[in-house]
Amino acid sequence: MSRNEPWRREDALALAVRGGREPLDLSLGVPADPPARVPGPASPSPMPGRSQGSAFPATLAEYPPSSGTVGLREAAARHMLRRYQVVVPLEAVAACVGSKEFISTLPLFLRDMRRPNTNGPERDTVLIPALGYPAYEFGARLAGLRAHRVPVDDAFRMRLDLVPERVAVRALCLWVNSPANPTGVVEPLGPVADWGRAHGVVVASDEAYAEATWCHEPRTILSHGLDGVLAVHSMSKRSNSPGLRVGFYSGDPSLVAGLARRRREAGLMAAAASQEAACALLDDDGHAEEQRARNARRVADLVECLNAHRLGCTAPAGGLFAWVPAPGGDGVAFARRAAKQAGLIIQPGCEYGPAGHPYVRFAAVRDAASVAWRLDLLSRTPVP
Repeated sequence: MSRNEPWRREDALALAVRGGREPLDLSLGVPADPPARVPGPASPSPMPGRSQGSAFPATLAEYPPSSGTVGLREAAARHMLRRYQVVVPLEAVAACVGSKEFISTLPLFLRDMRRPNTNGPERDTVLIPALGYPAYEFGARLAGLRAHRVPVDDAFRMRLDLVPERVAVRALCLWVNSPANPTGVVEPLGPVADWGRAHGVVVASDEAYAEATWCHEPRTILSHGLDGVLAVHSMSKRSNSPGLRVGFYSGDPSLVAGLARRRREAGLMAAAASQEAACALLDDDGHAEEQRARNARRVADLVECLNAHRLGCTAPAGGLFAWVPAPGGDGVAFARRAAKQAGLIIQPGCEYGPAGHPYVRFAAVRDAASVAWRLDLLSRTPVP
């Protein structure tokens, strides 16, 4: 893998193995914890015509609702009221096949929902953070739209006032991520919602890491009203359950209705068993609080460990990541060295936008003791 080749996680894993190290993967936001344990439903009764040992739930013989079962939508609404003190009507919440799927397809469906603008330019642009989850840009490309990166200030917060008017009038939607991946920034969501309404732009709030807010209690954009906004939530992060592939989105009832109809036509539906499991997880706060405490400890320990090894970084306001200036100012080169010399798999910052080139992202998904000796290896090995 030469310096000019694009970054691939698979290549970094191979570099670690060739370097004689068992890879320690800190490139994904998946904590190394067992799945949540919550009370589950009773085992299903045998179906007519089947023996006791071969019984299947009756739901296997039906398509699950694309918009979500009533049980899932009710559980999501209860969760939003209990955690965020926001009342979300059932018609304003629907299921998705994990938040990543929703993020990648939202611009495609919004483009189909938007009536042609006869009084102005076409809405052909998706506004995304200057540093953000790659799926935001991919979703724009999938829909045949342009992605425009919103500038950030020195603290990595979005500067919507720097979006040119010629761009704002063409914007179909705006993505905000708080706490943000990869920077850990917590955005002021009220002004973001106000900006979207003032410009006729749908604001989509990715709240996958809301439970991992360290500077205050978790917040949602829906606290500032449902009109013109959507919030997407992930079971993967709150409940450490990425294998379920289920989440939910909520907000403006007219937007939710339009999206649910088009998503049904596209065959996007979470499995019935996943929706049933999500109901139990959403109704149980105990496991989420335990996971939040583990994540908070790991983030604090990782930041302390990195600073002890002269990889200076500040504690994030939220999220599961440490955003670190790369030694030498080249995130890709440092990530490759970390893989080869210490078996440490991290993400170069350029994966989240061109402005991220001088940075790397460490995921706080392992206990600090397992990370420290890898950093010792790096600190003892001179930069080539």
